[in-house]
Amino acid sequence: MRHGSFPRSSILVYGQDTVHSLVQSTVIAQVEALLENNHIKDAVDLANNFASAQALDSDEVETLEYIHQAIAFTLFSQTRFVDAAPHFLAGGLDPRILVSYFPELSRPLFTDGEEADMYDGIAKRMPTEANVDDLIAANLVRNYSPHLPPSTREAPATQEIRKILREEAIVMIKSVLQGFKGQGKHKQQEVTDTALAILFARSGDTTSLISHLESTNSASLSAVEPVLLEAGEVGALCALLKARGDEGRVMEIWKGLVEGQYSDSSVSDPLSNMFALLESKQGKDRAMLRKWGVWLTARDSERGLMLLMSTKRSAKEKDREEDLAILSELQQLHSSAARKFLEWLVIVRRRDDAELHAQLVQACVDELLECLQDESTLKLWRAKFASYTSQTSQKHALSLPSTQLQRPQSSFLTYFASTAPDSPSKRARLKALFALQALSGYNAEMIKSQIVASGFDKVLGLEVALLDGKMGMHRMALRALALTLRDPVSAETYARTGGIVVPSKAVEACGMGEWGALFAAKGGPGILEREKSSEGKGELVRMLLEVYMEDGEPQQTARLLSSQAASLDAVDVIPLVPPDWPLSSLSPFLTHSFRRTLHAKHEGQIIKAICAAQNSKVVEGSYLVFREQGAIIEETDDEEDGDGQPESFNEKDGLAEKIALHLQDQQRSEAGVADIHPRVSNREEVDVR
Repeated sequence: MRHGSFPRSSILVYGQDTVHSLVQSTVIAQVEALLENNHIKDAVDLANNFASAQALDSDEVETLEYIHQAIAFTLFSQTRFVDAAPHFLAGGLDPRILVSYFPELSRPLFTDGEEADMYDGIAKRMPTEANVDDLIAANLVRNYSPHLPPSTREAPATQEIRKILREEAIVMIKSVLQGFKGQGKHKQQEVTDTALAILFARSGDTTSLISHLESTNSASLSAVEPVLLEAGEVGALCALLKARGDEGRVMEIWKGLVEGQYSDSSVSDPLSNMFALLESKQGKDRAMLRKWGVWLTARDSERGLMLLMSTKRSAKEKDREEDLAILSELQQLHSSAARKFLEWLVIVRRRDDAELHAQLVQACVDELLECLQDESTLKLWRAKFASYTSQTSQKHALSLPSTQLQRPQSSFLTYFASTAPDSPSKRARLKALFALQALSGYNAEMIKSQIVASGFDKVLGLEVALLDGKMGMHRMALRALALTLRDPVSAETYARTGGIVVPSKAVEACGMGEWGALFAAKGGPGILEREKSSEGKGELVRMLLEVYMEDGEPQQTARLLSSQAASLDAVDVIPLVPPDWPLSSLSPFLTHSFRRTLHAKHEGQIIKAICAAQNSKVVEGSYLVFREQGAIIEETDDEEDGDGQPESFNEKDGLAEKIALHLQDQQRSEAGVADIHPRVSNREEVDVR
């Protein structure tokens, strides 16, 4: 078998115990001889001639690698680092061997006892120094000692030379590792990629670092991360983590940038980066949204709340507990954001929870009282109160004709919403009113005492009246609305609906869309059941009438009687009217009441007549059926009739008699039927009973 890597000889010399052959020196022997004599250039030329002479087989390839490694380490030992780099690449040296001479690279990568394969002859040519710094120092001593005072290590010239040689060594290792990138086994690739990342980070080459980390690489994250953080290459580390899919760690690092733990000018807005990443996780990673949503809301309440509120939730108990936990965390970190999130839970999510309702009411009232601490707001609201009450403070004449009754003015709520300038304080008051009206589960007495203790109970008269109604003190609430606030619209709404001061139409008119949806929602949380009791229909209206009469308000009384006549009985109203009031003030009410009573009577007569006719028809039809079935009417008494004739058992005779009696009754009932809309003259008397 022919071995191309071994030399051939045609001359053999046989000895007694040996055989000698006259052969040409091998290329390895020639190169080593040249290197021993420091003829490095000749060795390089020989290696190039060997590589270009013929196509190389596997043995010859190994021979060429050996030669280049021998040349590379010879140059490396002489600190000719730049010249050694291409020979390290051509020799295919395991990068771990070269990295081992750089402690800043090898320390986080290698473990004790780790080994690498290499040629035995190359191991003998490797420098004995432990690292490249010792190698440089030894060469300086060998070349310049003792010619540089005070010593070779301390002389300024050698220090400058040492710095230059160190930079050349870094250039060498960087070029060699870049050439090895993507080659070799997994461990070799890991060492190459990790060492390159560390070199780029320490040199401040951010562009090359990010490009290297974003590409497919096997860098050891545990080895690279502390170096990148120390070098301030936080953006590059985030790029590596994102490439590895470790988004949780990316968020932690961005958090460190926001809080000032790290710094990196290449990451201009880490907070926006966090929001962008979480927005991309909507519907995919709810745990991450839950973990970071509250923290982000504490830094940017608007965007944070949008993130939390956009998370899909159900009505399950687990989601409810999660909402409560988020609310509790927000209350500790950002009270304003917590209030908005609470409002969203109740108003938008419709969480029917008495505890949440109580918290929202308390939050709205606290915000309202806080607004009133501003002197300008307090003055404005007092002016609105005085302006509204002055419109109805003057009493009207008693003798106004019924056709000239003035239309009621707008409610105080509508007046306030339409005339007060838009501001946070205005919206705070409207929200407080809506919350007090629509929600349940809160302590109305405690809220009222809080308002009274603050000294703002007069300027917040509408809120106080609403709370009185919630506590069941209807007369006090009606007096406050009708007499103190001079708001007949709200007073009548309260009486007509059974205790509601803020109706849904008023909410819609205020432009509070979400609150309007809550009021309009069927079965929404805390909505009063309107007209559930008798108070909702008649008792509260009569109570309001008494309030007006006690205060001597003929105009408002007459208008109330006219508009709420259907809910009042003339028998109950007339005793309440003061004796000195003229009858003309009650004329509209009495006219409507009498007309309605007469109409009800005639309607009853018509219904009675229709029912009687239907009954007669049924009776007549039943007799025909009985006759067809052969029924015979028999009497148990066989005595004679009053005229002396025996009683007849003819069924037709009995039927004719009953029909005649029925017709007589019908004629009598028709004689009493009157016109539904009679024209009553001044002299005629009408029986309203």
